[in-house]
Amino acid sequence: MHIGQIIRSLRKEKGWSQETLALEAGMTTSHLSRIERGERRLPSNRLDSLATALGTSPSAMYAMQEGLAPPRRASNKSGDLTVDYSPEAVALRKAFRKLSMPNRRLVVDFSDMLVKRAVV
Repeated sequence: MHIGQIIRSLRKEKGWSQETLALEAGMTTSHLSRIERGERRLPSNRLDSLATALGTSPSAMYAMQEGLAPPRRASNKSGDLTVDYSPEAVALRKAFRKLSMPNRRLVVDFSDMLVKRAVV
């Protein structure tokens, strides 16, 4: 399964046409169609806009592609979703994107272990 199939599946879950999603993501319908068919490579900025339009995240989409449960999203105490734009967090996300899926899983497992250890 390729990322375009995930995008198509999420779009259909919302009951949206390709035109609707393309408009929400700021791209042409023909480009979205080629992405969904796997004929066009998906740049990260387009993936971000598609994920936002679909109400998900790129990492959740890749998790779905690999058959994994989508990652939990961070939230603050009021329940609002937050994104950390500190230089360290940005550098971490860039490095994480370069990892293979098994290595990404290791990073997530290791970070979970560190969080549990810090709480105790």
